Amino acid sequence: MMRRVEELLKEKVPIGVLSNTHGLEGDMKFYFFSNVPSLATKLTEAIAYNEQLKKFVMVRFEKVRKAHEYYIVHLVGVNTVAEAEKLKGFVVYVDKSFFPKSKDGEYYFFELFGAEVYDESNVNLGIVDDIIETGSNDVLVVKKGKEEMLVPVIERYIVSIDKENKKIVIRVPEWME
Repeated sequence: MMRRVEELLKEKVPIGVLSNTHGLEGDMKFYFFSNVPSLATKLTEAIAYNEQLKKFVMVRFEKVRKAHEYYIVHLVGVNTVAEAEKLKGFVVYVDKSFFPKSKDGEYYFFELFGAEVYDESNVNLGIVDDIIETGSNDVLVVKKGKEEMLVPVIERYIVSIDKENKKIVIRVPEWME
């Protein structure tokens, strides 16, 4: 079962989570993961998956509107609080093709997750396990075994990012040497 889930989600990107009900008409609060807010209003169809329940559901977005730090969404066929309750906690996945192609020097987080990280001598330092948004710049969390390295995504430390081959070459920060 786990392998089927991985295969189904392989070309998908988590874009948000249906967190709670909103009102009496089946609307839901939707926390959007992307930092490109204009994409939220372009949502039409997606796969929703609940890890705990091991359950997939196809969802179609009928309405999406911004509200505070989340969105209020109405899904086709979800018209009551009881129906919306059943979708709480489902993570919404879209095809990678949903995202506009990133330009040179830009990236979506999903393009970097799992990328192999090397130093300038071609020594493998690990893989990108997470990305932290700090406000001024992103920070790559590179893991190898139990070791973890934090690398700021700034010109001083990033030599190259090959999104196609998932390979990043860095200049090792002086505090790591």
